Amino acid sequence: MKIKAGKSEMLGALNIIKNFISSSTTLQLLSNILFEAEGDTLYLSATDMDISAKIKCPIGKVEKEGKTTIPKKLIQLISEFPEADVIIEVDKTDNIKVQSSGLKAKYNMKGLPAEDFPALQPEDKKLESIVMSQASLKTIIGNIAYAALKDSSKRNLNGVLFSMSGTVLETVATDAHRLAYMKTDLKVSVKTKFEFIVPLKTILEVEKVLETSEDKNITINFYDKLIEFKLEDLDIVSRVIDEKFPGFNQVIPKDTKMKGIVNRDALQSAIKRATAITSDKAKTIVLKFEEDKLYINTSAADEGEAFDEIDIKYTGDPCEVTYNANYILDLLKIVKTEDVEIKLVSATNPGIIKPVGDDSFIYIVMPIRK
Repeated sequence: MKIKAGKSEMLGALNIIKNFISSSTTLQLLSNILFEAEGDTLYLSATDMDISAKIKCPIGKVEKEGKTTIPKKLIQLISEFPEADVIIEVDKTDNIKVQSSGLKAKYNMKGLPAEDFPALQPEDKKLESIVMSQASLKTIIGNIAYAALKDSSKRNLNGVLFSMSGTVLETVATDAHRLAYMKTDLKVSVKTKFEFIVPLKTILEVEKVLETSEDKNITINFYDKLIEFKLEDLDIVSRVIDEKFPGFNQVIPKDTKMKGIVNRDALQSAIKRATAITSDKAKTIVLKFEEDKLYINTSAADEGEAFDEIDIKYTGDPCEVTYNANYILDLLKIVKTEDVEIKLVSATNPGIIKPVGDDSFIYIVMPIRK
C-alpha cells in the first residue's frame, strides 16, 4: 500500500476515528487504526469491540492499493508535520514508512495484519431503518443524553432508549433520579413497534460528528443486536444494551395541581447564586412556590445560607420542594425558550419542568425527601 494525502485532510479524519480506539485494552490490534486503500479512496476504521467506526478519508492519490493496521501514535506524529503531503508506504510484512513532503525525515513503524482486525459489521437482517436530519438527532441527543446514568452499575440506564411506533420516535434517558423525554415525528412510518437501548458512549460519539444543518441527513439502521449510524462519509456501528428499560410512562406525573412559569435566565442565575456558597456535591436547594413568587433557599453547616426571591406566574396551593440543584441546572443549560414551566403534584412527588410552548420535551426530577 502507498498513499499520499494532505496533512489537514488526513489529520481531520484521524481525529474523528481516534475517538473509537479502545482506551483500555491489552490487545494491541485494538490500539491500531485500520487503513484500507481501494481504488482512489482511503478508509480508516477503529473499534473497541462495542463500537466501531469507518470513515472515508479524502486523499490526493492511492499509488498502490492495500491495507494494514497502524499504531495510533501515527496521529501525534502527523500533527507535528508541516502543512504538506503525508506519504505512507507499507510492505507485505506490515512495515510502515511515514514521510512528509515538507521534511527530509523518515519514520518507520510496525503494523499488524489487517485480516485480523475485529471491526463490528452490520448483521444480515435489518429490522428497521429511519432517515432524519442530523440537526434533529443532534437536538434529541442534546436534550436527552445528560440524564442517562454515567456508569454501568445499571446497564439498562447507561444509555438512551429509542422507542418507535408508526411515525413517532420517543427517546428517553434516566439515572433513576431524573428523566428526560422527547417525542419526534418522522416523515416515514416503521412497520412494527420496537425499542432499543443505545449505549451512552455511542450516543455521545455520534453527537460529536453531527452537523446542525437541516439539509444533511443521517440514516439509522436497526439490527437484532446492533445499531448503525450512517453519514455521508462515516459509518458508526454499535452494540445495543440487551436489557429492559424501566417503564417511563408510569413515571410521568399526570395530575399536576400546581403550575409555575418562570424566566429561564432568572431561575438559572438565582440557583447559581444560591449554590455558590456551598461545597456540598449535591447542591441541595429548597424551592418555595407561592402566589407569583418563588423563594430559593440553600444552607450548609459551617459555610452559610442563601435566600433569594424571583417573580413567577404561579397557580395552586403554596408548595415547598427540595431538589438537587445540579439536576435543575443541567436542564436550564439546554433549554432555548425564554420561560420554563414547572408542574407539581406535591412536595414528595416527581415534578415536571419543560420549555414553555414545547410539548415535545419534558424533564422529570425527583425531589429530595427530608
